[in-house]
Amino acid sequence: MDGQCEVFCVGNAVADILARPVDHLAPPGTSQRLADAALGPGGNSINTGIALARLGLGVRIAAAVGDDRFGQFLRERVRAEGIDDSSLVTLAGAKTSTSIVLVQATGERRLLHLRGVSGCFSDQHMDWGLVAGARLFHYASAFALPAFDGAPLERTLKHARELGCLTSVNVCWDVQGRWLPLLQPALAHTDFIFPNRDEGQQLTGESEPTAIARRLRTRGVKTVIVKLGAAGCFVESPEGFFTSPGFAVHPVDTTGAGDCFAAAFLAAICRGHSLAEAARYANAAGALATLGMGGADSAPTAAEIEEFLQGQTST
Repeated sequence: MDGQCEVFCVGNAVADILARPVDHLAPPGTSQRLADAALGPGGNSINTGIALARLGLGVRIAAAVGDDRFGQFLRERVRAEGIDDSSLVTLAGAKTSTSIVLVQATGERRLLHLRGVSGCFSDQHMDWGLVAGARLFHYASAFALPAFDGAPLERTLKHARELGCLTSVNVCWDVQGRWLPLLQPALAHTDFIFPNRDEGQQLTGESEPTAIARRLRTRGVKTVIVKLGAAGCFVESPEGFFTSPGFAVHPVDTTGAGDCFAAAFLAAICRGHSLAEAARYANAAGALATLGMGGADSAPTAAEIEEFLQGQTST
């Protein structure tokens, strides 16, 4: 935990309570059997940070937890992964953010979410002295942390760039439907953005990945990565655009797969790989992340991704 920080990852920290399979709910007063259930670390910053650590990068997570058992659980799990938790703050008077994740037999999921302490965490809780020297500043939770919405995120990314960091933003679903007007001020200070296709459509009004990327680039983003699930991803940058195909797997749980995708893409960039190499690496990480229960708990290691990619090459 004392190594150099390559990626400073800001976002929400969530205790995930997972149940599978839940394709429907039993009538009131009855029960239904599950094949699996788990308590795991979650939230975009935790998922991404643990995925980065398992890929061998030095990472620091900035997020908030409550002064409760779930908060202690998340802090212990972060430390167990060898991650510096000095920017993981405990805020008294609010509960740790919690999600009940109902995973369908197909691997898709529905979430019941308690925002809790994530509603309080802001840029005022960050220690900028710990950001200096990081290669990349990743904001993992656009629309999930209300105190960062609008001008605060613009200010945050601008400051990160002034400190010499590349900047990246992962997009979450905006349940209040505000979308682009809220995120737009920050886009001019964003080097990489990771919407999925549905999020991209909400942000831009466009349905095709090429049009989504074009619209976001006109707003100031340097490189747009549109996540396409099992179909892979679409990437557009100042150097051009391309589609990187995905990998066929039989998913168990898609929770956190997008965070693992983003982590792998950023890890490849930090290691000096091309955008095409980063996209393929990220597609493999996203696919492998769906093979187990939970977000962070299913994040693959670098060795697992390399073995998977070698197997794809040989077939």
